[in-house]
Amino acid sequence: MQPSLKPAPLLPVPVVFLGVDRDLARRLALCFAEIHWGDEYRIAPGFQWRQPGEWKSALPETGPGMAIVEITAEGSQTEAELIRGLRAYNSGLQLVLLSEDETDYFRIAQDFSIGNVLKKNRFDASVIRALSIRLLTGNIFGFDPYFPNGYTVGPLYRTYSGRVVVMDMIEETWADCLPYLNPEESASFRIFLQELLTNTFSYAIEGITPADRDSKLLQTGPVVDIAERRGIKISLAGDAEKIGFSVMDSMGSLSMLRVLQKLRRQSRIAGEKMPPGIWDESGRGMSMVYRYSRFIINILKGVRTETIFLQYNRPELNRYESIIITEVNPLSH
Repeated sequence: MQPSLKPAPLLPVPVVFLGVDRDLARRLALCFAEIHWGDEYRIAPGFQWRQPGEWKSALPETGPGMAIVEITAEGSQTEAELIRGLRAYNSGLQLVLLSEDETDYFRIAQDFSIGNVLKKNRFDASVIRALSIRLLTGNIFGFDPYFPNGYTVGPLYRTYSGRVVVMDMIEETWADCLPYLNPEESASFRIFLQELLTNTFSYAIEGITPADRDSKLLQTGPVVDIAERRGIKISLAGDAEKIGFSVMDSMGSLSMLRVLQKLRRQSRIAGEKMPPGIWDESGRGMSMVYRYSRFIINILKGVRTETIFLQYNRPELNRYESIIITEVNPLSH
C-alpha cells in the first residue's frame, strides 16, 4: 500500500492594517479571527496592526502580502507617500483602502490604480474573506470566495451566442432568476440584471467606445450577433442569506480606471450638493448597482470581464458601497 501524499502546507501571508484608529484595528482583527479560510486556497493570512510609519517591520520585501491602508480626510498627502513607499518596497504587495465617507477615496484609488476600497463603518468578515482570497491567490473569477458554506441554489449557467434579441434575452434571464429571489428585493434585482447585461452588450459585443457611450452617439441595437467564441456566460448561485448573479464576456475591454471614474462622477463626497456627473449619459446604472448591492468586477485585460452582484435577503447588508475591482494583465503573469 502506497503512503498517501500529504497536502502542501498552508502559505503564511502577512496582512497588515496601517492606520491610527484603534477601534478599526480591533474590528479588523475580529474579522480575521472569525474567518475559516478552507484548505482549497492553501493560504493562512496572519493579521497585524502597525502605525503607518512602522510598516517595514511587518511586510515582506519580496513575495505575497497585503496592506490595508486607512484613508482619512486630514492626511491624503501622507497616505499617498505611504502608498508610493509600499509600491517601491515590494511591487507584489496587494493594497486595500479603508476610507471614511467624506474622503475622496476615488482620487487616491485612481492615482494609484487601487481597485479595492472598503468603507470604515461598512465591512464584515465575509467581505474581508472574499477580498483576501481574490487578492492573495489570484482566483478572481467565479462565486466560490463569496459562498464559503456552499450553495443552496446552483450554480446555474447559461451561455448566449449567435443571433440574440437583447430584450428577449434579458426577460428570459429575469424569468429564470425570479423563482430564487426574495420578493421584497426582486424589483431591484431586475434593474441590476438589466444594467449588467446592457453594459456587456455595449462594450463586449458591439464594441461601442467609452466616448460614444458617454455622448449617446451609439446605443446597443435590438438584435446582436455574438460569435460562438465570444459567447456571454450568465450564472446564478445562492445560499440561505443571498443570491449572486454574474455576467462574463470574452473581451476584457472594460477597465478599472473607467469604472472608478464613473462611480466617482455619480458620488457625492465632502459636502457636495449633488454628484458631479448627475447629467452624464452613462454611469448611473452602474452606480446604482454599487450602492444597493455587493458589486464585484473582475477583469483579465483583453480576455474576459466578469461583473457580479450579490443581493442579500436582509436589505441592510446590501448597502456596503464597497469597491471591489481586480484588473489583471495576462502578460504580467
